Amino acid sequence: MRHEIKSLTGLRGIVALWVTFAHFCNFNDLWIEPVMVKGYVAVDIFFVLSAFLLSISYSKKFQSLFFDDVKIFYKRRINRIYPVYFVSVILIVVFTIILLAKNTSWSEFLINILLIQCFFSSDYLLNIVYWSLSTEWISYLIFPFILWTILRYKIKGWFLIIISLVIRSMLPYIPDINIGNSPLYRSYEYLDTISGINSLIRTLSSYFLGIGIAFLPEWKIKKNIFFIYGIVVLFFLLFYTEKGILFIPLLSAIIIKHLNSEKASLIKLFLETKIVYFLGNISYSLYIIHYIVKKQNIILLNSRHFNDFLMISVSILISYFSYILIERKVKIFKT
Repeated sequence: MRHEIKSLTGLRGIVALWVTFAHFCNFNDLWIEPVMVKGYVAVDIFFVLSAFLLSISYSKKFQSLFFDDVKIFYKRRINRIYPVYFVSVILIVVFTIILLAKNTSWSEFLINILLIQCFFSSDYLLNIVYWSLSTEWISYLIFPFILWTILRYKIKGWFLIIISLVIRSMLPYIPDINIGNSPLYRSYEYLDTISGINSLIRTLSSYFLGIGIAFLPEWKIKKNIFFIYGIVVLFFLLFYTEKGILFIPLLSAIIIKHLNSEKASLIKLFLETKIVYFLGNISYSLYIIHYIVKKQNIILLNSRHFNDFLMISVSILISYFSYILIERKVKIFKT
């Protein structure tokens, strides 16, 4: 694999900003509303991108499952996820006790610290975005074995893509499964499930898609530059349909495949600009921090929209410091 692909980092930044705007802003009656209301699908794009990058990074190492290789993989994933995550959990608990005079139960605290929220109802989420970190952590734990199986039995990329779409299409009809028998959280939006085993199934369907597109031979992705522009246009048009959201992760996977190629395009040029690349670098911190800021319900300006933009700016600023002081410097394990 080449060194860092700046356009993919930039894509991560756009997706994180999309989630942030979706949580903060109300775009009622504006043409962009269908895109923002369905911003939850941005999380699926995160999953596809993560699986894609892991697949092309570890496809040689996991042809055989050696204990040391798997151990290093887990250590690197912990180094990536836990420092910022752990600090955010502690801050939420402290804010809850000091500002709201409410106690967090030990079971709730442990479930969040161990990142196993996906097996429980949404009542256990200290931060609503934690569900995706939980499901991705579980996906990390089984990823080496999934990838080894795919490589060992030479499972084709197109087959994984079909499996992904089938699983995703079945998701709204799978019975609720979680520990505690609490109702599963399902929003009124199609395919938006953030708790219980169903949320893990949702994540794994995106992982299969990311792995599948990574192993799809390059010639199967059209090289005509207008093809990728058409995919981007179709990507946005599907948000204005009722069930088209099912195919958004697939189209994002095709775009990711293009960004990983050597072929130039205006899309790559935009995603590699300094400001978008900057957002990509702080995207993980921004994804976690923005909702903590939102939950404080801070109102400094009379205009709701201007206040939302101000709070988004504050989230970006805090995320920058989180990135340079925690993400870049704090490592739990040496690898």
